Amino acid sequence: MTASKLRIQSRHREHMGVIASLDDFDWIEDESIDAEPLLGQANITLYCLDQANKRAIFTALPADVDLSRAPFMYQEQFDQAEFLLALPYADFLGLAEDIPFNDRALLCLHNIGRCGSTVVARALSEIDSVTTLSEPDVLTNFITSLPPRQDHDLLRACLRWLCRPAIIRDHRRVVIKFRNQAAAVMGLYVETLPEAMHLFMYRNVLDWLASFHRLHVKRAVQPKRYPRQQVIDQQASYYGCPRADIERLAHPSIESYGVLEGRAIGWLFMLGRYLDLVDKGAKIAALRYEDLQSDRDALLLALLKMMELPETGLKAALRAFQSDAQAGTKLARDGGQGNTLALPEDQQATVRALLATQPLLNSADVVLPNTVSPRA
Repeated sequence: MTASKLRIQSRHREHMGVIASLDDFDWIEDESIDAEPLLGQANITLYCLDQANKRAIFTALPADVDLSRAPFMYQEQFDQAEFLLALPYADFLGLAEDIPFNDRALLCLHNIGRCGSTVVARALSEIDSVTTLSEPDVLTNFITSLPPRQDHDLLRACLRWLCRPAIIRDHRRVVIKFRNQAAAVMGLYVETLPEAMHLFMYRNVLDWLASFHRLHVKRAVQPKRYPRQQVIDQQASYYGCPRADIERLAHPSIESYGVLEGRAIGWLFMLGRYLDLVDKGAKIAALRYEDLQSDRDALLLALLKMMELPETGLKAALRAFQSDAQAGTKLARDGGQGNTLALPEDQQATVRALLATQPLLNSADVVLPNTVSPRA
């Protein structure tokens, strides 16, 4: 079994929202190396899938890079990669079979973004027996179409490579925080990993959009409006889902949307995916950002109980809230403070009008079924 070494000539990503791809790099193929020793090398980490050529792509990082501390694993890999390795699917799947993997030790932290998921992931990583991987983008690659059988096999192989002993060492629990686009295939993760713990983090839609509004103000983004059909196309592309899945949420009574108003359709789509899983009896729970803000200690204790971790881990977990979990990234808070900007009233009105057309998710402050109670 051999892997091809790809020497990086240059790197380029349009923006953070782009899903990791081999196209992020210009490269030339170098030597072939024995693939089996890669299993024991912690600095060799899975980056993305090259579906066109049926290969898994790894980044080789400097030895001192600790991805368990990175707010966004894919960005750290992109920034720090010294070279790439390409491993054909057949060898990738074959070697994965020899990697020990315990579904029950895994917490899958699904989320809508801008809802406290980064700091919760960081909090859990502060506990000695937990390894956290925040946004390994190879898992987001699954929002693109793969043959039905292949996606399950590849997903399990990806998780085995991500969670191999060289990466997680002797830790009892592993937390994987997904990117928000991955909510589109949350059902795939639950179906492939039925014994894992699945938790979906969400937030009041108006406050969620206000968080993006702060970023727009910070970057002096000029407000624009888009026709309904264009917004539907934008959202379907972002989530990698059929256009019809978005169109049914965007009621024709609203003919145009501002940038942030259009995101509200994505909020409906992600929460709808969660509700679909609950209706099917999936083993999944939810966690509200508002509860995390109002009753942090109790909610973290409930989470530790869910993960079968000792309550003594609370003190370590709380350390994560003493600093900005996204510090050093484009999503960092201003001056260490939280958001103080509300969504403008005209945009709130459009979002409320959109919610009024929905049969179920018709409240900005919805409480989803199976939401973890801080006092449980």
